[in-house]
Amino acid sequence: MSKVGVERAKILIIGGGIIGSAVAFFLGKRGVGVDVVVVDPDPTYARAATPAAAGGIRRIMSRPENILMSQFSIEFYANIATELEMDIDIGFKRQGYLFLDDAKGAADLEYNYQTQHSLGVDVKLLDAHALQNVFPSIGVKNVAIACYSPKDAWIDPQAAMLALRRKAEKLGVTYVKDRVVGLETSAAAVKAANLASGSTIQADFFVNCAGAWVSEIAALTGASLPVQPMCRVQHYWLAEDNIEPLPLVKDGTGVFFRPEGEGFVGGCPSFEIAPGFNWDIDRGYFADYFESVVWALLANMVPKFESIKLQNQWGGHYAQNIFDGNMIIGKYSPKHENIITAGGFSGHGIMHAPAVGRAIAELCLDGEFQTIDLTRFGFQRILDNAPYAEIGIR
Repeated sequence: MSKVGVERAKILIIGGGIIGSAVAFFLGKRGVGVDVVVVDPDPTYARAATPAAAGGIRRIMSRPENILMSQFSIEFYANIATELEMDIDIGFKRQGYLFLDDAKGAADLEYNYQTQHSLGVDVKLLDAHALQNVFPSIGVKNVAIACYSPKDAWIDPQAAMLALRRKAEKLGVTYVKDRVVGLETSAAAVKAANLASGSTIQADFFVNCAGAWVSEIAALTGASLPVQPMCRVQHYWLAEDNIEPLPLVKDGTGVFFRPEGEGFVGGCPSFEIAPGFNWDIDRGYFADYFESVVWALLANMVPKFESIKLQNQWGGHYAQNIFDGNMIIGKYSPKHENIITAGGFSGHGIMHAPAVGRAIAELCLDGEFQTIDLTRFGFQRILDNAPYAEIGIR
């Protein structure tokens, strides 16, 4: 008998963050919750990516699949109490998204606008004059064009993750506090997961949703995923000047911010540093990152940010797909047809979690996508060296 009290499942999910819990919920919704086990090493989520994230959900994207996933997910989050049949508040705030770009990026922003508009997104293109009329605090010195999606939103990501988990458990899903350290395989399939506790759980189907650790799990079957942890730091600051209500704002440098309480939260991903985990952001490269890098970029976006007071900062990690920055979904392990992944979200995981959870449930139970065809995000594009990256601002 397994030491954790479970020795067999039909579907075993590796990782219980927002993606793994979304998968568990949608499997439970399909009526198979009692056959699903989620193995997660830390139910406090102290080092999970989700609690450290900004929680934005946007449809200002370029690839149709990403836009369609965002459309589903944003309405799911807007109506999460109904979707989960629970009294839950995830801090859903539909205050919009605003992308800013210079003349070099204008063509991409306009091209993406056409795709978004064709898929029914309420989105507007603004020149510098129109932008200042709508948001007078936004600086336009280097802005040639802006794309504004007023109905996009943000949430409290940890509240959403915990709600999905609680509902999955109510639907019969079992969560096991443990870590997968080995996968037993035959010539054609994965047979069982070996856990750090010494337990073993057999399963018919395995889902690798281990976030920044998906590559470590992939290696257990001899597979390789181009996903690496990328440390990113977020900051919370107060502005000394009055600023009108703003959406989540992002520009071509990668810097972003959004209102949060009495102040603002945001940052700038540091793609230039080597990938890997970095839990101590108060030393080394990030010790003065806000003052030396982020502050000037913020003040360029909002001149009133020249006078701000940093209140707090914290670190987290993207599960960065270094191949093309978009997720990898589906089969990936040679000769092992019964293990799939949803990983490498590169910062898009929270906004797409409900859609991905539904998609993985379809792969597990139906054998193929039923709602949104996500084939272009499969592992085959990596084998074919055919990147499918976002165009323009990611």
